[in-house]
Amino acid sequence: MQQELSFEALLEKHRIAVERYINFRLINRFDADDVIGETYYAAFIGYKNLRDKSLFKSWILSIAKNQCNLWLRKKYGSNLVPLDSVPDISDAEPTNDHGVLSILSQLPKDYSDLLLLTMQGYRQSEISARLSIPIGTVKSRLYYAKKRFRSMCTPDQLCIFEKGRKVMQRKDHTHGFPSEMPALSIQKSSAPFFNVKCEEQWFIIPRIGNECAEATYRYPDKKLVIVSNCYVPKSCQVHDVHGVKVCRDTYLVRHKKLNRNEKIWFTQLTDEYIRNLGTIFDDEGCEEPTQVTTFLEESYDVLVNGNDRVHGIPVLIQENAAEETENGYIIKEENLRYTLGVWNVTVGNRSFETIKCIMLWYDSCEETYIDKNGRVVLLRQYEWIGSIESNDYYSSSDKATIKENTVILINGDKYVHTEDRISQYVL
Repeated sequence: MQQELSFEALLEKHRIAVERYINFRLINRFDADDVIGETYYAAFIGYKNLRDKSLFKSWILSIAKNQCNLWLRKKYGSNLVPLDSVPDISDAEPTNDHGVLSILSQLPKDYSDLLLLTMQGYRQSEISARLSIPIGTVKSRLYYAKKRFRSMCTPDQLCIFEKGRKVMQRKDHTHGFPSEMPALSIQKSSAPFFNVKCEEQWFIIPRIGNECAEATYRYPDKKLVIVSNCYVPKSCQVHDVHGVKVCRDTYLVRHKKLNRNEKIWFTQLTDEYIRNLGTIFDDEGCEEPTQVTTFLEESYDVLVNGNDRVHGIPVLIQENAAEETENGYIIKEENLRYTLGVWNVTVGNRSFETIKCIMLWYDSCEETYIDKNGRVVLLRQYEWIGSIESNDYYSSSDKATIKENTVILINGDKYVHTEDRISQYVL
């Protein structure tokens, strides 16, 4: 009985990491549920043989890995998920002008298959096994495939495709964003709510070849303060889980300083969820070792959905109306996306019909306006007034000025509008 209680306590402590690993690895939620059950059963049976209980987490994760491998071998004859079963890493057109994948689609199938597998991180020996061709054939075809690809690419396209992106010098790091926030109109609409799939993560759709710049305007002066450019150069594998690498360069307008690779993270996009797999934190100028965190750490933010810390943020946005009272919005759960109906948004000369979403996390609140194409038109940032008052980042005069910005009430607390963010999509 004592052994069962000990097992249950340790399992509960590390359940999130185990279930994340299996869900991220197998993609299909129903398949993952079956393998989770098999993993827990195998762990329960073998627990009596685990001498050092401090090794429980690594021990049960090794069982999870073996159970995933058994399931994959049974279904596909390999520990690797077939190319056509891998989530949307590179099977859709990029949303920028580079069109790398459109060029791949114009190549002979023998060439495009090789290049896609290479982009997804497979070694030549694995490609040989998957395509049932000699490794010598893989090498020769890959050589001619890359040569053919390069001949069809512009220099910008090669930068996105080759070796994680070669840096090209830009004369204007503001990417054409105006120095002041464009004229903005936000009007409530009587139109019925519409469901929409939004695959964006901080304005970038995490598929290979995509690139998108975003601008941050600080209130109340509405001046451009930061321009960030995200790009997706290649695929990745984090703990055997397929995903893509996302890089972000950040330009500080006031200081005229460009920080390349200010943040690098790894993301998985499926038909149902967006998930963070890992993050490399900016350590420029720091003598400490580079800090890398991954989804196997229970506290890591995988883009949680309320109390669901296993599956990620749902791609499909459905109506989940926030309650409105005299004391403002009632938000019962943090990190959960609530909806506030349909709104007409005009940025500069462009108008959009959008749904308005609101999410509360830590001491901040985000309002996001998403159009029928699933693109974020506007992101408005609010900060809890208590956080502003205690934050040394703001000077006394800044605090006084900021408090005059628009205020919304959430659960009776005041949140002050501090900044707006828009992407190249609305220009």
